[in-house]
Amino acid sequence: MKDTELKRRKAEALYAVYKQGLEEGRFDSLLGAGRWCASHPAPCFFISAKQASILLGRIQSRVSLINLGSAQRRMVWQLYGDYQRYLEEHPGTRLSRERILEILVDRPAPEFFISPEGARKVLRQEINKARKKHGW
Repeated sequence: MKDTELKRRKAEALYAVYKQGLEEGRFDSLLGAGRWCASHPAPCFFISAKQASILLGRIQSRVSLINLGSAQRRMVWQLYGDYQRYLEEHPGTRLSRERILEILVDRPAPEFFISPEGARKVLRQEINKARKKHGW
């Protein structure tokens, strides 16, 4: 899946979580919404299997992930742990790393792996789109 498609799906999922939290009264500001939504479980990892494979290869080669944000590093390490568990549970698998990651990235993620500030930015854009769409 292309990065633009993943970004769109992530924004839509984040906005859906925002609307749910708003209805439940989980926050009272966009600042609180960003924090709450960022730490909320996500429907998937919102990264392509190819990109995840590249990043896991960097971990295995002991190349630094310093150019990634802290949320992205957490996501890569989460996927790395999931990948290692998959290999332990399926010894002798003939699937490539990228094929295994295709399976893993489509599983629900424990969080959105986005900073609260990044979540607020995405939410602000999605709220503005909804306002324009509905003529508010």
